Amino acid sequence: MSQSTILTLLPQTSYENDGTGDATSVTGNAVHAAAYHLGNQDLQTVTYSFSEVTGNLIIEGTLASTPLEGDWFKILEKSANNAANVGSNVNAYQNVSGNFVYMRAKLEGFKHGTVQHVKVSY
Repeated sequence: MSQSTILTLLPQTSYENDGTGDATSVTGNAVHAAAYHLGNQDLQTVTYSFSEVTGNLIIEGTLASTPLEGDWFKILEKSANNAANVGSNVNAYQNVSGNFVYMRAKLEGFKHGTVQHVKVSY
């Protein structure tokens, strides 16, 4: 089956230094995962595009139909430390399996750069 649905987990987001240089966290909106629409569909592909990003990308999922904060669990974690490499861009993908009802992306320890996008397709 070809992938026909592409949803944005985290839209374009740039680090904004508040003068302290402290890291920040950004959480994207929850989107319906494959199991929400397709029942037993368990393969999703997460794609992400970074430009000079320092931080940890975390993809979370939930089995709850109306998720609360405590219902989310980690599916995937990727670390980026590209602030020192001016002009460094990362365009990558990762397949994840699971009958998740919702998925979302978080960027923790975000200290530099721009996230072009984080998307899920199924």
